[in-house]
Amino acid sequence: MSIHRTVNLQCSASTRHQVQRYRGLLLGILLCLYLCAGCHAEVFKLGYLTGSQRRPGNLDYQRPGITISGAISLAVAQVNAGRLGTLGHSLEFVVAETYGDEVASIRQTAALWTQQVAAYIGPQETCVHEGRMAAAFNLPMISYYCTHRDPSNKLDFPTFARTRPPDTQISKSVVALLLAFNWTQVSFLYLDDVSSQYQPVAETILSTLVSAGVSVRDIRTWNTIYHHGFMANPFDALVEQTHANTRIYLVLGHYYEHVGLMVSLQQRGLLSQGEYFVVGIDIEQYDPAKPEKYLRGMLMEKVEPLAAQAFQSYLGIVPTAPISFATFANEVNKYMERPPFNFPNPLGLFGGAKQISAEAAYLYDAVHLYANSLLTVLDSGGRPKNGSLIVSAIKGSRYLSAMGYHVYIDENGDAAGNYTVLARGKHRNSHNQTVLGLLPAGTFSRRSNNINSSDALPDLNLYRNIDWVAGVRPAAAPKCGFGGEKCVNYTGEISAGIAGGALLLLGLVSLVLYRNWRYEQELDSLLWKIDFREVQVHENEKEQQSQKPTRSTHPLIRTSQVSLSSNPDADFRYTTIFTPIGLYKGQLYAIKKVRKKCVDITREMKKELKLVTERRTARQCVCLHWRLHRSTEHLHHQRVLHSWQP
Repeated sequence: MSIHRTVNLQCSASTRHQVQRYRGLLLGILLCLYLCAGCHAEVFKLGYLTGSQRRPGNLDYQRPGITISGAISLAVAQVNAGRLGTLGHSLEFVVAETYGDEVASIRQTAALWTQQVAAYIGPQETCVHEGRMAAAFNLPMISYYCTHRDPSNKLDFPTFARTRPPDTQISKSVVALLLAFNWTQVSFLYLDDVSSQYQPVAETILSTLVSAGVSVRDIRTWNTIYHHGFMANPFDALVEQTHANTRIYLVLGHYYEHVGLMVSLQQRGLLSQGEYFVVGIDIEQYDPAKPEKYLRGMLMEKVEPLAAQAFQSYLGIVPTAPISFATFANEVNKYMERPPFNFPNPLGLFGGAKQISAEAAYLYDAVHLYANSLLTVLDSGGRPKNGSLIVSAIKGSRYLSAMGYHVYIDENGDAAGNYTVLARGKHRNSHNQTVLGLLPAGTFSRRSNNINSSDALPDLNLYRNIDWVAGVRPAAAPKCGFGGEKCVNYTGEISAGIAGGALLLLGLVSLVLYRNWRYEQELDSLLWKIDFREVQVHENEKEQQSQKPTRSTHPLIRTSQVSLSSNPDADFRYTTIFTPIGLYKGQLYAIKKVRKKCVDITREMKKELKLVTERRTARQCVCLHWRLHRSTEHLHHQRVLHSWQP
């Protein structure tokens, strides 16, 4: 009994131990499951906004989606096979058809939000209202097609980015080329049609020109798309209005419209001397297969000789063509025929394929750009569906585009454009004939020290020489200015200087002669002569000697023989006078008689008398000269009063 009880007790203890051990193991498993609940694989759904279908009755819509949509399938497959897939995550996408209509695009943007998409890829043509909705939902929207300039404003579109450069990006390359050639004065011509396709680009170019210090001397527009050779050339009037005020033309429009400007300038003979030049801007991507088409009108088969000659004075700026695009295009075509698109290849039976446009590369880049930023946010522990975080990770990034070159995303979330400079050159066409066309002559590169600045201008890199008409680069303005205001007629200036110097010398000589003449006239004048009748003296000298002068003789004197006081202001009633005296104009003077028949007044005496006369008012001293009156029988004695110097 006791033994049995002991065995039962031992069995109970062993059972309890096993139960506790299993319980701990179970708790560990539950804990692991709990901890791994947050690290399960996640599927990120993309909302693909595309225009691949037409509404019933609308035969005009081009349906760009049917030639590019395979790119999103290709990109998603590559991302899922890459690092995102190794982390257990994956991408998938849902197609939202817009039919190329903005209202439908806005509806689809809202509908995708209800399906809890992680990001928007698109939309197709429009993006302004859709971009605002994405910002309200705080979801990233990466556009592959829209080029409108408004979403570049990150205050209103904080969750918007794009892989297709906006058309306004070309303005920086335009200004960089102008400054590289020191063309700081231009006239700007652009197409201002009802579609306003070029209006935003023109406004951005003008703003960039002003910011860079380039002077826009004239702005002119034409309002209808021009087809050279089939309608009146609008550039004839524009050139007539502007050619006298410019040397460098900047023209924005379709490449075939540029032909009209070049022919108009050539017909007027403005390009023959190499003084005028044209920089053409086209926002359509360069076609490397047909360089000769840029020298003729869109509906013309041959290049006219006048245009071929004129384009020597032309440089074009266009978006760069894709590099090694054929392999990528073949892959896109394959995925185009697969679900969910199932777009058939009508040329497949003949061994051909659809022509893939550059937007396919932008769509492909948009998916990879999102995936890379998503990995960055996941690595940092951020919320993967936070649109602001995703776009912040996109800004400043660089990637290798399907276009074949590296692309930089600026601080506005815009892909920096890659542009090519075109110049006239020779090439072999499809018939192995050497013909003229516009060929790549250079590219633009971002400056390494300004890589984070969206306002920085790129550098122009030319890889072949420009064939200038006159052998040298045209100047932005004539040497003498457009009105000749900078040139001085040096012959006339020298003549005027000589004439002025002669007149000045003549004036100085005349002044000296006049002063001498006036001096001589003053010496010969009678200003120093005094009429003796104005002098009060005693005529009877004997009477003066016999009679004792009294105070009654003259109120101012006591005798006729007294000495003059050394003080001219003294009271002569109390001084002794020893010489004959006289009163002249209230002043007392000594009188000296000169008993000569003729008194010779020399020039030295005249100078002395003039000096005495000038000092008379200060010293109250004068000389009185008695005139010598001659007649046939009598000769009067001339009496001269000499100044008495104290």
